[in-house]
Amino acid sequence: MEAIKFSNISKPSNKKWKSVADFFLYTLPLYLTAIIAAPLNEDVKLWLTFILTIIIVTLKGFSKFTAEEKR
Repeated sequence: MEAIKFSNISKPSNKKWKSVADFFLYTLPLYLTAIIAAPLNEDVKLWLTFILTIIIVTLKGFSKFTAEEKR
């Protein structure tokens, strides 16, 4: 895999990283629902939701800066 580079933005994303990022992004509502249902303090739920969302969206963003390997 090529390094994460801005020049890769116009190239097709690396399939492995794209799949991983898509999986987490598409299952984000499941994680958020589990956090809401958990018997935690409302402040803890808020921070967990915020942190998890930031991590997953950042992962998806990084996957856009990867490129498929040349063979």
